[in-house]
Amino acid sequence: MRRPGEPVNPSDSFAGFALARVADVPVLSRRDHSGKTFRATVLWRRPMGWLHAARALLPSLLQHGSAAYPDRPALARQKERLYGASVGFSFSRHGETSVLRLSADAVSGAFLPGSPDQFAAVAGLMAEVSTRSRVLSADVPVSLFERERAQALADARSVTEDRARQARLSAVMLACAGEPYGVPEHGGEAAIEAMQPEQPREALRDMLEHGVPVALVAGALPDTAEARLAEFFAALPQRRDAVLPTPVQPARRPVRSLRESASMKQAKVVLVLRAPVPRTGDELCALHVAMSLWGGGPHSRLFTEVREKRSLCYYASAGGDSDKGLVLVQSGCDAGAVGAVGEQSLAQLAEVAAGRFSDVELATSIAVCQGPLRSLDDSPAARLSWTADQWLRGLDETPDQRITGLSRVGRNAVAAAASSLWLDVDYALTPEASA
Repeated sequence: MRRPGEPVNPSDSFAGFALARVADVPVLSRRDHSGKTFRATVLWRRPMGWLHAARALLPSLLQHGSAAYPDRPALARQKERLYGASVGFSFSRHGETSVLRLSADAVSGAFLPGSPDQFAAVAGLMAEVSTRSRVLSADVPVSLFERERAQALADARSVTEDRARQARLSAVMLACAGEPYGVPEHGGEAAIEAMQPEQPREALRDMLEHGVPVALVAGALPDTAEARLAEFFAALPQRRDAVLPTPVQPARRPVRSLRESASMKQAKVVLVLRAPVPRTGDELCALHVAMSLWGGGPHSRLFTEVREKRSLCYYASAGGDSDKGLVLVQSGCDAGAVGAVGEQSLAQLAEVAAGRFSDVELATSIAVCQGPLRSLDDSPAARLSWTADQWLRGLDETPDQRITGLSRVGRNAVAAAASSLWLDVDYALTPEASA
């Protein structure tokens, strides 16, 4: 019989991490004893839905203690007893799924007085804050919920304090209206305002019972790490995994244009383009290089042609969310240049799609994409985070393999990636007219 944490066969791996199943949960591990610390992360994913806003509030509420550590000071003291370990939650979305992360960082017991089983203690604290959180208690003070909800609502409303962020959000919400992605990451002001005290409790139970989990551990890990994770998963509620949706990708349609105004000095232009969600590493590399060449920095066409040569804008960049199939161009310009900025931005995309760029531009764009990958192995935490993203994408590649894949991207692949984009929304937030 296979022991908990034992790989199905010695070759089981994913993106350079050993892959095992622990309590029927995939566990990715990478032992690296060049340092003294380890990181452990557990992810749960659920389809975005009506509980999204309540899920987004969970990291704030979950820091307020558990049955054993009933408030923030008590929880902080326990972390100090674990030699300054950090244990906490974060929330994000991937494609059109909600992602709840529980992460811990700590010094390995091998480097501590008496060589305690630090991993077991940290895993125990992770189980405590997730399965015995005050959020799950029916008698948790309503005032605690109201305070965190009010803070979340204030944060959501603060978008108007950053006009570029406001323009981006407005453009994406227009483009994705009617899609699960057409809700802000925080869930939206209306949902936060209408949220009831029991909803975060329901959201946490739903995530633990129905979320699709994966665990990743890296760094100076003890030999017993997988067995301790088995104990962690045994403490969780019985799980019934949900089916995760693929992102909605609408058929090509006429461009939608919208102009809004606000009290501001500089116009903000946002072009929302659609792209196929990359299904392979080669497709992802080609898209990233195309975006780098089009608008990924001072070397890009948006910078050199639209900003520098034509002096149409103060800044211009291309980015977005490849896991949803969205590409965004964001620019800041004078109100009178809004139309020209959009036209010239798309003209430069057409040039890239036609393959009209130099070998130097291509090589520079590839190098820019490769740069951040080269230092990932300097930090177990950074490597773990990157590998988690690859798991969510289903792309089994190490950083070195991705670097090699980027080096293979040629002119035709870049042109094909650029040609696959189509403009969905042309949005601008402009200064209000003077009275």
